[in-house]
Amino acid sequence: MKKEHLMMAVALVVVFGAAIFFYSRWQRGETTPSGQLGATAPGGAQMAPPFVLTDIQGNSFDSATMAGKPAVVNFFATWGPPCRGEIPGFVEVYEKYKGQGLVMVGISVDTDTRDKLPAFAAEQKISYPVLLGFDGSTAKAYGGVSAIPTTFFISRDGAIRNVHVGFMDKAAFDQEVGKLF
Repeated sequence: MKKEHLMMAVALVVVFGAAIFFYSRWQRGETTPSGQLGATAPGGAQMAPPFVLTDIQGNSFDSATMAGKPAVVNFFATWGPPCRGEIPGFVEVYEKYKGQGLVMVGISVDTDTRDKLPAFAAEQKISYPVLLGFDGSTAKAYGGVSAIPTTFFISRDGAIRNVHVGFMDKAAFDQEVGKLF
């Protein structure tokens, strides 16, 4: 009986120690509770975490295709007025820069309206990939996106250079994208 108690105590100490270790790293910005955002670029910027998601046509999109290119990752929902309002400007700016290598993806966090995403994308004339992110894992990897829309601006080296939470007008979006070149 005492041997079982000792094993239980050792297991608890190991679990508790690991929890303290990961919590302290999270507090220092080295990782999130999900454990995915953590690598840092020179200068201390957080690196964009890798992901693989399905687009609205059923194709797989691997974030590795963004490597070496300026990129924008926008978390949105079709039911959000700010999200809907910023998309036309995003499309215009994306069209302006895509010939220079800009990669942009919209990650939908819609849960109950995901079957309407293809029609929504067509209605909005979205020319960049729209990915299905409703399971929340990618949002967690990006530090726990807690508000939508949230837009990440990623430089060629994979570092997150800016994060904008909330509606972003075309001029502000164009300015942030321009900083990536």
